[in-house]
Amino acid sequence: MASSPVLYVNGRLTPVDDARVSALDRGFTLADGVFETMVAVDARVFRLADHLGRLRQGATLLQISLPPDAGLTAAIEATLRANGHPRSIARLTATRGVDTGRGLAVAGDGSPTLVIRVTPRTLAASPPAGLRVVLAEARRNDMSPLSRIKSLAYTDGVLARLDARRAGADDALFLNTAERLACGTSSNLFVVRDGVLMTPPVSEGVLPGVARRTVLEVAASLGIPCAERPLPLADVDAAQEVFLTNVVTGLVPVVVVEGRPVGRGSIGPVTERLWRAYRDACEVVGG
Repeated sequence: MASSPVLYVNGRLTPVDDARVSALDRGFTLADGVFETMVAVDARVFRLADHLGRLRQGATLLQISLPPDAGLTAAIEATLRANGHPRSIARLTATRGVDTGRGLAVAGDGSPTLVIRVTPRTLAASPPAGLRVVLAEARRNDMSPLSRIKSLAYTDGVLARLDARRAGADDALFLNTAERLACGTSSNLFVVRDGVLMTPPVSEGVLPGVARRTVLEVAASLGIPCAERPLPLADVDAAQEVFLTNVVTGLVPVVVVEGRPVGRGSIGPVTERLWRAYRDACEVVGG
């Protein structure tokens, strides 16, 4: 394992204290970029093809040119090997690069900035404690194409987390512009009601999460009925179980929403079953 963390920055592996990105980079000045956060065992990334496909989809929307997938894969694996953790979290950030002018106009004469950061990850032996969540004041903009990609513009989520902390909660849930449930601040939302596992479709302003996709596949393999459909707020009020997902945290139960307990106020049987199946799936790494 490296004595200190190593970053990949524009083709080079460098100690974190020596890493440099221009202060004029549009990722810094305009949040003009995309990213992916992945989990890995040794140098093998869980569902790497899904992550790279979503990264490229976002970059295509923003008209940012990326290296071929083979080059990105080699860079990710080299950074994982350089840091040497048995289990890791890897974040790849891609921006439009250094701005040669000012304002929003894209000059078209720059090259993208690529940064990969790796941090250690532990394998949990038991599900996490349940979250207390509130409803965010802001709304998820389901009309924006940015709601479907992992752009660098996460300020709404940061603000909602700050508001949740002030309210004595752990996280917040976003409603969309139709006042229906959308997602957490950095996660997809699932509700268990009357034995059916439900989650909002991407058309509701939801990110097509890699963990979300995995949970739906695992649930289907376990014979758990699933439905992707719009969820009014009443579905949370009547839910037996609620949980959030992202690829790093896996499944995290929600036990209180706006001060009211969900179900019995602790992790439910469907959530716990899926938590264990998802954790095991992440250990069987493949693209």
